[in-house]
Amino acid sequence: MDPRASEILTKVLEGTPPTKEECIYLLGFREWSPEATFARAVANDISRQKSGNTGVLFGQVGLELYPCEADCKFCSFGVSHTGFQGKLTLDEDTIRQKVHDFTKDGDLYCLWLMTMDKYDLDYYLKAVRIAREEAPPQTLLYTNIGDTDRETFVKLKEAGADGAYHVIRLGEGVYTTIPPERRQETIDNAAGAGLALQDCLEPIGSEHTPEELMDHVFKSVERKLDTVGVMKRTPVPGTEFTDEISDLRLAQIAAVNALALTALEPYPWLPIHEPNGICLVSGSNSICAETGVNPRDTAADTSAGRGLDVTACRKMLWQAGFQYLLRGDGSRVELTAEYIAKCEAAS
Repeated sequence: MDPRASEILTKVLEGTPPTKEECIYLLGFREWSPEATFARAVANDISRQKSGNTGVLFGQVGLELYPCEADCKFCSFGVSHTGFQGKLTLDEDTIRQKVHDFTKDGDLYCLWLMTMDKYDLDYYLKAVRIAREEAPPQTLLYTNIGDTDRETFVKLKEAGADGAYHVIRLGEGVYTTIPPERRQETIDNAAGAGLALQDCLEPIGSEHTPEELMDHVFKSVERKLDTVGVMKRTPVPGTEFTDEISDLRLAQIAAVNALALTALEPYPWLPIHEPNGICLVSGSNSICAETGVNPRDTAADTSAGRGLDVTACRKMLWQAGFQYLLRGDGSRVELTAEYIAKCEAAS
């Protein structure tokens, strides 16, 4: 065991958050090394202590798709490479049914409503209202939309939105046509409207250095956030990226992310995407079910492709050893094999 890595991780166990330089150092080891294994174990222990061994379920409904002029090089919707033609928009009945299916047992902490970079506000407001009517009150609603002004976020909050997912992604302005400054302005607009904020280190590829990754993470440390997730880039057919980091490397990054965030109080929730068991025993405690369109999928409904449903996600959290599920109102339900079977029987 490298002595410096051991010293850093021992200090974290004793209550001292790691510095940015120390986190960069920890990410310099190979993902199968004893140093990385120790980091994942420490992150798992701390994350479970801070959460009360509680997991969180998120859900996302993709509302519409069309060839998108933002043209993100890692997204299946980019106009220069997409296989999708024309426009697909979920109607009101379909939105209502999908929201019902995801939220009927009340276990979702929050539901994201995802649309495109450019979107019809009246349509999206209607979707938010439908979701708020259909979802139980303990399920929070979060927006996942293109760059937006403060006044619009105020309207979305009035329609029922509780928070916003908006991220300055890795390679923003290089792999996308969107300036990072514009993304940050949208984040500020959402915060100014009184919405809770979610962040994610994404989409991670093999070219991203420990320095790049920790630059993003430590900007998250500086802000008050509801969740701070980690997501790897998926090599979608048709996009220019064909490489993918392993789940073990993703778990190492998730672990160091979890360690860095020990500086925050309250400790944020730590989603991992796409869901996998090794990350859930490496500091991550949240995963997402998906239906509708998905920018990492070439299927028009990801529930028939990459996306997992709520039942599969709930079972994955249980398999990873989480004792409770947290709901959006702060209540918890005990996560047992019997409870999972009961939910499955009711579906």
